[in-house]
Amino acid sequence: MERSRTAFDHWMHKHYFTYRDTRGRNITVQCNLCLPKINILSTARDSTSNLKKHLECHSPHLMRKHQHIEMSEPEPLFLPPKRLKSAVWEYFGYYKDPGGTIIADGRPVCRMCRKKVSARSGNTSNMQHHLRDHHPMEFAKLNRKHAVPCRKRLREAAGIDGSSSYAPNILENQTEESSEAKDDKNDSTIYYQTSQSRLNALVFNFIVEDVQPISILEQPGFRKLIEALSRGKRVMSPNAFVTRLEMAYDKMKTELKAKLNKVQTLCTTADIWSVQDRSYFGMTCHWLEDNLERRSAALACTRIPSSYTCETIIAKIQETHSSFNIESKVQATVTDNGNNFVKAFKEFSSDDEQEVEQSQFEDLGSILCDGDIGGDFFLSYFLPPHQRCAGQTLTTIASKDLAEAVSKGPAGKVRSSAAGKCAKIWHKAQSSMETTVAMESIANMKFTLPSLNQWSSEYYAINKLMTLNDSQLNELTELLGVPHFTPDETSYLTEYTDVFKPVAFALDLLQGEEKCFLGIVIPTLLTLKRKLEEKAANTHLFSKAIEETVKAIDTRFKQVFESSDARLATVTTPQFRLWWLPEEEREVLRAQLITEVLQVDQGTEEPETNGGAVHEDEFFSYGPGSPGYKCGKREAAEEVWLYLQGTNKDLKCLNEFPGVKKVFIKFNTTLPSSAPVQQLFSSGGNNVNPKGNPLTDEQFEHVLLLRYNSKIISALE
Repeated sequence: MERSRTAFDHWMHKHYFTYRDTRGRNITVQCNLCLPKINILSTARDSTSNLKKHLECHSPHLMRKHQHIEMSEPEPLFLPPKRLKSAVWEYFGYYKDPGGTIIADGRPVCRMCRKKVSARSGNTSNMQHHLRDHHPMEFAKLNRKHAVPCRKRLREAAGIDGSSSYAPNILENQTEESSEAKDDKNDSTIYYQTSQSRLNALVFNFIVEDVQPISILEQPGFRKLIEALSRGKRVMSPNAFVTRLEMAYDKMKTELKAKLNKVQTLCTTADIWSVQDRSYFGMTCHWLEDNLERRSAALACTRIPSSYTCETIIAKIQETHSSFNIESKVQATVTDNGNNFVKAFKEFSSDDEQEVEQSQFEDLGSILCDGDIGGDFFLSYFLPPHQRCAGQTLTTIASKDLAEAVSKGPAGKVRSSAAGKCAKIWHKAQSSMETTVAMESIANMKFTLPSLNQWSSEYYAINKLMTLNDSQLNELTELLGVPHFTPDETSYLTEYTDVFKPVAFALDLLQGEEKCFLGIVIPTLLTLKRKLEEKAANTHLFSKAIEETVKAIDTRFKQVFESSDARLATVTTPQFRLWWLPEEEREVLRAQLITEVLQVDQGTEEPETNGGAVHEDEFFSYGPGSPGYKCGKREAAEEVWLYLQGTNKDLKCLNEFPGVKKVFIKFNTTLPSSAPVQQLFSSGGNNVNPKGNPLTDEQFEHVLLLRYNSKIISALE
């Protein structure tokens, strides 16, 4: 088989060597000048540099003999006589024959190394690959060039006669510093050509997006890695990072405030995070765009005293709302069921109906003059309504009410022994990676391990175990040294996973974010109650537990079932409308919806501001198309009637009912869960440890907020 051509075959000094063999990407040759000594040399297939060094070292007189040839001007190259579209032709050309005709044989010659490259039918891919592999610096410059040069531009750059001995200088002065930095940002092929400013941005984004400790900037290994990849560029210092962080945060906050200024209604979620003797107050906000897509942003992750009180929480909520100018736009604040949050909103929330009934009007001027103003005056004025986390409430029902009911029932003893064996299996799985691999080989699947204090996580872990057959379960317990499950225990766990599957599904629904609205809470709870009651007729062990669970749902969610906001949120959700409500209650809710549609239409009217003359048709507001007719109760009632008669369950159908859509946005902006603010906290796990981390509490907050808001704000570049 004939070997492929190499750079050695075209070399002017190849007669001093004898080809021996090809080994991978290298070839071996024997030096003829070193005879009778056998001297075998190796060189790359596409290079003769090793052989040239050998001649310079052992036969310098031969190299001097050819020095005038090496230093002479190379033969000029010319562009083919056809229209060119690719800028890569600035680095290639063809020779001319003695008659002056360009030899365009489809194998253009590189202007730098004089190597021929195949380029048949106008395809320039091989030419670009040649630049990439053999001349990376020029390939980087080629990638930074935006304009596609035409044949005329090439000939003007090469000279009047179309010849050029060396073309890269054509590109060197084409771009300025600012445009080069912009092009480097979009160039992902040559990493080592990144500018210093772009490198700083990449390192900054790496620390923020992955919540890395700032001390990584001073670690020798990280600095060597970046300097090697960037060809000697320097890593920013911690002080430079902090300066950039403050600038990015200020930009992010300005952009976020501008976005929130355009939002009509939003909700916030708040929570407290305690770790390593530190406590942080976190808050996120959420709103619906006109296309009904949910948007989220983080507002705060502030350090607070470890021994915080409800007054501390209220002050932080008010401070955060006012710093973004959203006090009057917050439909509700969603929190967990912690005692401090419950107490704070119970004492200071403005939606307390009993407090409103007993309130009296007082002269504000006299209060200000007397100076007798308690902190509660302003706190109660600015606090929004409180919405408890529906997901946590249902988790409490499952982990507390349901568990107590099962323990007191006929399956109490079986539950204790079965739960103990499950806990031992999970503990063994967590203690050793080898054990985990062995378990997964037996079960032919990946095991799910429960998280602390999460009922749904424990349920899915038990459900995984119960998918194993008896032989697999026995083999697993023998491997781990756990007593075998008895038939009663297996029967209990199997029935448990079947009966309470609707509870786990409901929890997953209520803990969503993007597609989760307040309007799904009541239908989810009603459906859950119905499915549990259906299960009660077929269960032998959990009939009493089901009864207690249904009672707990009615008790703990009583406020939600009676909430007019939750009911209006549900009726404006096309998936439910009025179908979930008894016939005798539908007319009342329909009337409430008409009133809300009328109010939101009136609230969005724009006053006349042009100051010009009023046309006669604009003065009278009667008939279709006029403002008075549009906002009239009759039209609102017609729109609501048409909406309630529809059967389309897609949210997009609300575009046909603009008034109902506005009511949907108003009441479904509120989330049923506080899970988003918990996700804000979870992103900071790598950076809270104060060891080796000089970030202040304020700077740490800025990192978390920039990371969370990176999807909607351009502060990270």
